[in-house]
Amino acid sequence: MKQLSSISFFSLLLMLSMTACNSNTPDAPIDDSNDYAYIQGKSAKRGVSFNWQMDADFDLLGPAVSWSYNWANTYASNQETKYQQYGIHYVPMCWNNSYSAANISAYYAAHASQQNYLLGYNEPNLTDQANMTPTQAAEKWGDVVALAKNNNARLISPAMNWGTLPGYSNGVQWLQEFFTKVNSNDISGIAVHIYMNTAKGTLSDLQRYKVFGKPLWLTEFCAWDGTSTSAAQCQFMCQCINALEQDKDLERYAWFIPRGGYATEAEPFMSLLTKTNPPALTERGVLFVNMSTFDPKAVYPCGKRIPAEHYRACSVDENYSSPLVAVCTDINGVLQIDGLALNQWMDYRIEVLKGVKHFNIRYTATRDSEITIYRMDESGNETALKTVELPTTGSKTAWATLAVDFTPEAGTQVLRLKCTKGLPRINWFKLN
Repeated sequence: MKQLSSISFFSLLLMLSMTACNSNTPDAPIDDSNDYAYIQGKSAKRGVSFNWQMDADFDLLGPAVSWSYNWANTYASNQETKYQQYGIHYVPMCWNNSYSAANISAYYAAHASQQNYLLGYNEPNLTDQANMTPTQAAEKWGDVVALAKNNNARLISPAMNWGTLPGYSNGVQWLQEFFTKVNSNDISGIAVHIYMNTAKGTLSDLQRYKVFGKPLWLTEFCAWDGTSTSAAQCQFMCQCINALEQDKDLERYAWFIPRGGYATEAEPFMSLLTKTNPPALTERGVLFVNMSTFDPKAVYPCGKRIPAEHYRACSVDENYSSPLVAVCTDINGVLQIDGLALNQWMDYRIEVLKGVKHFNIRYTATRDSEITIYRMDESGNETALKTVELPTTGSKTAWATLAVDFTPEAGTQVLRLKCTKGLPRINWFKLN
């Protein structure tokens, strides 16, 4: 893997967004440059289950993380500045019945200006976690409900997993019985933990919890058993995030774990941060921090490089396959589309100016490929504008820049790049 620039992604995003977000109108001249237009905002869904340890941890992950929890009632007071600096929303947890209502209430009082949440018991159907039957959990649940209501916090259900508690291995079954003993209307979301090693397995399992008709919180997930390479974990992460960000029933998700009691580069390769001092992002960390946030407000300009990995939407099929993203092997760029399979697509909202004459694309292809550019209407209908042939470059890392004639109508619009032949890898594209 090539070395990334020492400049932080957060600084890069700030600098380039200032140059990319200009006041151009459809009649303005096109400012053609080699700058990347990194202009997406944070994802409100993206979080980590993590007990932050160093300021550097915040500096590396903070630009991408909107929320976190640490299985506790609060966090160390000396971390307040970093939480505020990066706008990270902390969520307290009642791990079991031994929580401190006073500490949780104190946290809420100090952060009354935000919408607060409270996480319920941690994996009660696992004997080495909260270890509660639905009846046992319901006995003191009223105190948890009162704590949330007294502090105007939204209460999230006990976090379920496939468990070891006799008779209650199925988390859905545990919750169904639990809801016969408590008022489900007091609960604003369903928390789930999943550690299957495929995106299809994970996301299919998550769908089971939609039976409760409440927003889902996937508060722990990564690929676990049988994940023997970093590349496999990266593929899992990419496919899961592509689906989770576009799932309207999924309110938040948290990766497990940025750094834990596991070797950084050993199975199952889920660490986002190294154990070095100072720490650095692992390959998974670079992906987690920099891949698309699916920002619906982001509008890209003409004349600057649009990073291909920063789509506003992408295809996800019935098996949860989607465009793959990987650390970029080109001389410039952070991530790349690492193989766009037949009929897979990505959407981008672009302010198309009058005078656009060319479509430029930076790509590699081990066989002759092509993409077709579509204009999308508000109903999701495609209008084909241009098919771009991408001749083979000979290898996965032999990058080439191709320019073709392209004169789309002016105006802010959503353009779709769809693979209609071959398997191209894409770093960036631009209109000029």
